[in-house]
Formats: sequence, C-alpha cells, structure tokens
Amino acid sequence: MLSDERTLLVGVELGEETSQITCFNPNTYEPESICFKSDPEKYLIPTVLFYRRDTGDWTFGEEALEWNREKDGVLVKQLVSKASQNELVVVDDREVEPKYLLERFIKRLLGMLKVEYPNDTIRSLVITVKEKNMILIDNIYSALQGLGISKLRASVQSHEQCFVNYAMNQPKELRVNDIVLFDFNEEGLRYYQISVNRRTEPPTVVLNKRDFKDILPYSLLQNNTDMENVAYVFESITMNVLHKQIVSTVYVTGVGFEDNWCKDVLKKLCVGRRVFAGQNLYAKGACYAAREMIGEGKLKNYLYLGEEMLAVNIYTPMFTEAKNIEYPLVEAGTAWYNANKTISFIPDGEIEVELLFEYVVGNQVEHHFVTMDGLWNMERKTRIEMSIEFSDTHTCIVRLHDRGFGEIYPSSNRVWEKIIPIQGNTTTKEQSKGE
Repeated sequence: MLSDERTLLVGVELGEETSQITCFNPNTYEPESICFKSDPEKYLIPTVLFYRRDTGDWTFGEEALEWNREKDGVLVKQLVSKASQNELVVVDDREVEPKYLLERFIKRLLGMLKVEYPNDTIRSLVITVKEKNMILIDNIYSALQGLGISKLRASVQSHEQCFVNYAMNQPKELRVNDIVLFDFNEEGLRYYQISVNRRTEPPTVVLNKRDFKDILPYSLLQNNTDMENVAYVFESITMNVLHKQIVSTVYVTGVGFEDNWCKDVLKKLCVGRRVFAGQNLYAKGACYAAREMIGEGKLKNYLYLGEEMLAVNIYTPMFTEAKNIEYPLVEAGTAWYNANKTISFIPDGEIEVELLFEYVVGNQVEHHFVTMDGLWNMERKTRIEMSIEFSDTHTCIVRLHDRGFGEIYPSSNRVWEKIIPIQGNTTTKEQSKGE
C-alpha cells in the first residue's frame, strides 16, 4: 500500500552524457547512489532515450542503448543541450519539445527509486546541472510540473551550489579550514575554493574559482600519450593554487580523473590534508540540498554568497492581522533564478509600494518606491498583484498589475514596472590564471 506521507529526499545530477540519482538512506541518513538494476557499478545512467517504432514504447539509459542495437527505432541523445536551446527533436516524423523528452527521462530516472523504496514518495527533489541556462532551468521545471512535482518541493541548482552543500555537510574535521575542488571535465580543469568567515553572524560561505581550461584542457588528456607530462601540468597547478593556503580537504571529480594518471599527485596533496576522489559529488550534494529544503541541513546555519546568490533581503511594509510588519519577499543566499515571488494585496488609498533592500554585507538598507500613477483616477477597490523577478544577481524587476476587484470593479489592465539595480556581491570573485 502506498504511503500518503512523502519521505524521500532525492538528488539528481542531470548531465549531457550521463546522469545520476541519489537518495537519503533512512537508516544512515546519508545520501546513497541509486544504481541501475541494483548494480553498484552502474550509478552513471546514460542520458538517452529510445523510441521503439513497432510498439511505441520508450526506454532510457543502458536499456535505450541496448534497444538501439537490437530494435527499430530512434535514439535521442544530448537531452540537456537540446533543452538548453529549446531545440525541437524529430521522433518518427513528429516534432517533440525538449521539455517532454526531459519529462520522460526524469520520470524513468525517478522510477529507479521504486526498487529500493516501493512504498515511498518524494518529499523534496533537487536537480543539479552544470550550465546555468534559464531556458534549460525553465524546461526542467516544466518537466517536473508534468510529473506533478511543483516548485514547492523541487529546485534546480548549479554544480557550484551542490558542491557547497556537499562540503558543508561533511564532518566538522573536514571543514575546519578552506575546502577545495578540482573538477576536470570535457571543458577542461576548473578549481573551486570554499572559505568560511566565522566572524559574521551568521557565518558567511564564499566560493572563489579559477579556470585552468587553457592550461589543462581535456584535449590534452585525450591526445597526449605522455601522461607523465599531463600529471606534471596538473601538479604545477595544484602547487600554484594551494601555495600558502590553509586547506583541510581536497576533492577531485570529473571524467578527466577517471584513470590513474594523477595518483602520485594526489598522494602529495594528502600531506596535511584529506583528499577524496569520486564521480558522485554533485549528485550527493543535490541530495544534501534536498535536505536543506526541508530545513534539516547544516548549511541553514550559514549564509552562502556565491556569485549566483543574492546578497540582499527584500521586504515590503504591510498592515496585516491588525499590525504593521515587514513582509519578507526574498531571502539573501537564494540563487537569483530561484528567487521569483508573487503576492497580492489590496491598497488602502496608497499610490506607491515601498520595498526595503537590506544588504547582508555592510548592513546597508535602501528604500525603493514603485508609483502606481493613475490608479485612483477611478473610485473603486482593486487588488494589486506584485511580482518580483531577477534577470541576474544585479537586476531586480518589480511589476504591479491591477487585477480589479471581482465582477464589481474589473481590472483596468494597468501595469507598472520598475527595474532596481542591486549592488554587486563583492564577497566573491572570479580570478584569472595570472593572479
């Protein structure tokens, strides 16, 4: 019998070539990989679909590759890049929108949970992607909506966010000092460093990064038969970035680290540090992020100010339940693409809406006003719908819509809009290779 209570905390890494799914084990309460046919070696699921012409059936992953070798049909690859570009896909003379392909793939990926947890349903789900592309993110949310999973229990997050979630949920001894990550994928080598400022309240988590794809591109790994030279380049980079840095833990991940060419370099990194290598860091980080969504994670005691996170709290003064309050609209530490908010209110003769922007760094407060010109030219009650959106971390777009007041006072269809600049998040920075 299916339980009515949603219990599963799920993380998914949606990749161009392979994807992964993780879930919190109810006994250990730690993320574990969900593997194809329960084979512990098969936690990387090919991100492909196959449409079988004779039956009209779809399948995914390893089975899709098997069907492609054995049966007549259409193999659909590059689901992520197609969804990033809203590219229509022709399947058996029919054009299919990429969001529907994502829906099919994600449905089957989540269906793997039924093997281990046949009677449980999802409480919170985080999907992590490498590319912060709004078209892709919107398509993922649309796919989830088609599966009956709303934004109330689902979130799309970047690899960077999930690395922070993973690192900050590890035992305390692994995060006493800075934490670094080397990610070597098809785009080359990337370096991330987490620092925590414990002198602020709450403590702030900062993520700095450096790009080494020009020095150590993936092509060098593919074309170079002298792997000692590749290891030498990687060791030189590690010595450069870790010089005079106090680091507790080093993580390495990515397809570029799959072979043992760098094992001697990793041994040297172990001097005075803990070093971990694996391919499921982002997927498990997404699982930790799913726990954060229900308020039970360790990151809730920190404020993460990554480059995609808003460094401002936004409130609006409001009179409700017989008292004046500052109603919270946006919370600092939220990714700008997940911070949209819509509320409705009935103005009592006001012609403007006040917004308070409270910056968490520097404690500065700004007062902004959106004026509703011409609202009271007609004597009537009305309901105002206020939506707040962000085009990036520096730009807030506020729109006020006159929605009318039922059939008595129809909407005037008036819309007022104001673009409010947000101060830059100066606590994070992108470093060049020469710094």
